[in-house]
Amino acid sequence: MTSPTSSTETLKNRNPPLPSEEVHLPGPHPARGIYGFALYIVSWCLLIIYLIWAITPVPILYRLGITYIPSKLWAIAIGIFFPSAACLYVTVIFLINCWNFRGYSIFDNIQDVTHDFGERSKSNSIDSINDKPEKKSTEKKTRKAKKC
Repeated sequence: MTSPTSSTETLKNRNPPLPSEEVHLPGPHPARGIYGFALYIVSWCLLIIYLIWAITPVPILYRLGITYIPSKLWAIAIGIFFPSAACLYVTVIFLINCWNFRGYSIFDNIQDVTHDFGERSKSNSIDSINDKPEKKSTEKKTRKAKKC
């Protein structure tokens, strides 16, 4: 038979829980903060190296002993690639949303706007707030949606 003091002693001697056993909180883990800081420092270093390579003339780089460098044409190509990739990304996301939601037809009639509970709002006037809610109609309107 064990005494009550021996059970509390075993709880005190137990090792702390592993990170995988801890309660998962919505905030970032401290290790992720360290990785984020390292990524921040590395990205600034790469930006400085890129700018030095793009701005410094090739003869000066040769005098410094840097002989294996890409063509300066790549400095322009890299500088154009990232903004155009961002514009392409936004355009593709917009077109996907237009395709999924069938255009802007949801904005055609403001009276058909529904709130979060799915009931139709009567109007935008303050007088309609005190009125009793209407019964839901079983008829559904069918409309063709516009496409972008």
